[in-house]
Amino acid sequence: MKKNNHQKTSRIPYWVSLIVAGSFPLGVTNAYAMPAAGQIQRGGNVLQTHQSSNLISNIYTEKNHSLATIGAIEQKIWTAINHNHLRAANGLIKQTIAQYPGWHPQPSMKFVLLEKTIWAEIRLGQISLARVNMQHLQERFGQGVMAHQTNVSLVSMRNVLEENRLWHLLSEGHLRTLQTAILQIQKEDPSYQPPQKLLALMQQGLAGRKVSQLVLRKEWSQIVALHAQTPSVFTPAYAGNRQAWAEALAKTGHTQHATLVYLSLLQDCHHALQAQNILNQAATSRIPFQDLKALYARAQARFPSDQQSLEHHFLQNVLMLAARAHNAHQNAQAAALVTPESMAIEQLHKARDAELMGAIFSANHQPHKALQWWVRAAQWSGKVGDWQIVGNLAMAENDLPIADEAIAHLPAGTPASEHFRRHNDIMAALRDYKNRDYPGTLRELHAAQQFGPLSSGMETIKAWSLVHTRHYQAASTLFTRLYQKHPSSGNAAGVLITDQQTHNLAHAYRLATVSKGPLASHLPMASMRDHLNDINIIPWRFMPPAQIVPPPTRQSYLALGGSWEERGGNDSGMTQMTEYLPSLQAQWGINWHMAAFAQVSSPDLYGGQPSSGQLPTLNVASTTSSHATGHVWQTPQFLLGVDNREPHQHWRAALGWTSPSGIGGGTVQGLLRYTFIPSSTGSNWSVHLLRDSVRQTLLSYNGVQENIQTTAAGHTLDLPYTWGAAIRNQVGASGYLSGGKHGWSLIGTLHLNAITGQNIQTNLGASTYLAAMKPVFTGAGWWITVGPSVYAETYARNADFTSPGYGGYFSPQMMVQPSLSASASHWWHGGGVNISAAVGYQWLHQAGGPYLGFGALRNQVTASLGTQGLALSPYASSSGHNIAGSVNVVLTQQLSTHWYLDAGASYQANPAFQQAQAGLDIRYVFGKRKAPKRTFLPAQFVLGMGRYG
Repeated sequence: MKKNNHQKTSRIPYWVSLIVAGSFPLGVTNAYAMPAAGQIQRGGNVLQTHQSSNLISNIYTEKNHSLATIGAIEQKIWTAINHNHLRAANGLIKQTIAQYPGWHPQPSMKFVLLEKTIWAEIRLGQISLARVNMQHLQERFGQGVMAHQTNVSLVSMRNVLEENRLWHLLSEGHLRTLQTAILQIQKEDPSYQPPQKLLALMQQGLAGRKVSQLVLRKEWSQIVALHAQTPSVFTPAYAGNRQAWAEALAKTGHTQHATLVYLSLLQDCHHALQAQNILNQAATSRIPFQDLKALYARAQARFPSDQQSLEHHFLQNVLMLAARAHNAHQNAQAAALVTPESMAIEQLHKARDAELMGAIFSANHQPHKALQWWVRAAQWSGKVGDWQIVGNLAMAENDLPIADEAIAHLPAGTPASEHFRRHNDIMAALRDYKNRDYPGTLRELHAAQQFGPLSSGMETIKAWSLVHTRHYQAASTLFTRLYQKHPSSGNAAGVLITDQQTHNLAHAYRLATVSKGPLASHLPMASMRDHLNDINIIPWRFMPPAQIVPPPTRQSYLALGGSWEERGGNDSGMTQMTEYLPSLQAQWGINWHMAAFAQVSSPDLYGGQPSSGQLPTLNVASTTSSHATGHVWQTPQFLLGVDNREPHQHWRAALGWTSPSGIGGGTVQGLLRYTFIPSSTGSNWSVHLLRDSVRQTLLSYNGVQENIQTTAAGHTLDLPYTWGAAIRNQVGASGYLSGGKHGWSLIGTLHLNAITGQNIQTNLGASTYLAAMKPVFTGAGWWITVGPSVYAETYARNADFTSPGYGGYFSPQMMVQPSLSASASHWWHGGGVNISAAVGYQWLHQAGGPYLGFGALRNQVTASLGTQGLALSPYASSSGHNIAGSVNVVLTQQLSTHWYLDAGASYQANPAFQQAQAGLDIRYVFGKRKAPKRTFLPAQFVLGMGRYG
């Protein structure tokens, strides 16, 4: 259709002028009407005119036909045309042409007749024929005086044909093609406007189709928006769209509005099945359950004869909603849905529904209700699987009758039966474990293992049961396997507890280094790495809930005490000494194996005056008088040190200063000792360096000033002298071979001494101690050992004289004392006591020597006396043997959380001297600590027995 041929058909009138041999009366007609409105009506009749052309008049008159007759025929033809009797008009025309040769219908008559024929064909749907006749109309009348009228008619016809095509596309549902066709027409003729009804119907069809697409894509918010834009496609006439709108409202949270739409849809339903379809959609659209019940009530009121089927339908939707909530783990909501309908659901008598009910109540922690529904499911279905579930639940609930019923329905010897019996054993094991019957738990788990391996959880229960029954090694093996598979904190705790009980935390350390997991965070890895060889010896602590930590830091304490000592006896002269020693001791724990210590003391010393045997004698008659230092309260002396005690080694280092002696100033004192402990039995060997005072007499301990006057033959010897303050410089080694609780323990020591001092000669000596001790009683809190021992000592020279130049300390040239030794230890909570004693026989030999022991002094005095014919008498040697023995008592007791009392006393007697000692201190221990079960180790006293000097 060309653009310039289109006209707005509803507004185009036209005139058809009929011209026959001059001017004819004009008739008015409408050029366009819908085909359904009938053919075009033309008003007015065609009147004859008397002004005919000469040519026609001549023709008709020559053949003796009057013009009146011709005019009447033409009038008749026009009447047929005007009344749409087109076939009759065509017949009249043909008849007239045949009767009146030379007559032809007027062009206007042909035009109107052809035009009306085309409109009739269009109305009848003969489109092809109409288009052929339109071509004929264009060919016959498209030129000349009727060209305009022809163009107007053709435009109208073509418009009607196009709109008919558009209506046809609409009726066939080709909406997109219809939309494209309208756009194409408007592209060719921008002024073209299709009928409003056509547009409205097309838009409604497109919107309706879009609803279906949005439903498929679940674009619910778009459906709600489309309703706001095109509400006409959601009217009750479009029930499907309206149903989709209701679902969209529910899915977008407008549940109240959705319920109202569903109610209107139910009201328009014609039968119950249609209502059930709507109710199914409402149930799945997740409107509130109370609204869903209201919808069912409306449906039952709408279809009272279908009430039973609607109730059944309601229960199915309830179960569907409950299943959906159960699958989403919203079991409380699921239980709330089905509980009110339980009786009605039971009346359905469907195993599948009962299984769902059982699953819901089980997941909602309502085991009794769950068991009831599973029993119904098993009874209705008869399935072995359902009876297995019944059996499991019955065992968990300890419902033996139902459990027996379940077992009766399980075929013997089948995998299902074995599975259930295994499960039965496992449930029994869980029950025993809950009741703390750990041996029973192990028995039941052993029975369950006959049907297959245990799960990790049950293996964990088995492992803890082994712990409770003290099968620590088996538990450690099992926990190790569990940790390697599942490195959890619980399995790590099991490894720690069992390895600590078996004293094999080295295993836990190795496992932590090779397996990833939390075990390493429960161990002091750095400390263990620094003591790899000692891991199983160090007393690690277990801290709840599951942490191994180093042993507690060594004690920090402050002790104030004093001791008393007396050596010699009556009439022993300068070899007698009494000492009062107040002291202050402190220790600071650095970590679990190291501590620093300090000691300050100030000895108060008393000595005797020289006895007759200690005064000089000349080779002639003489008189002698002497006065020596008898009392000294020394200024404080101190000692600072570090003590380290690890399982395989001990070492101790100390350095200090002795009190300034009565003969001028103090000197360095100290100790360096290393002990190696190669085994866990306590066997060890040790080496040490020692420098300290020889604390036997006032002379050896402090030094003295003595003024000796001797008169003989009128000559006087004046001898003022200062000497003493002996210092022991010792290198020592010792060994202890432990025999344990029942075997012989061997002890051996060797000490090499160099004794120095002021104005005295250096003296070299050695001592050794050997013993073999065997426990004779080891009970609760007791350890008693006895055995032989021997002590021997020797020095290069005898310095046990008190005259100038000698040290005044015990230094035999030969001393041997075999003894029978014993040690008894008893300890209790917070305290303990040790008593050790030895009784034997001592052989002793001491060499003699000049009266003056220091060479330079002796040479000076001897020369002076020699000019006068005088000489000092020397000391004679001495030997002896007699019974000798010693006893030693040490006591410690905790008084309260922080306060301790320590006490000790000893006595020894032998042919050379007697000595008694006693001491007491009160000790304050910092920090809160549990009272020790054993305050000291008895073996330490055995190891220290027989140490003289």
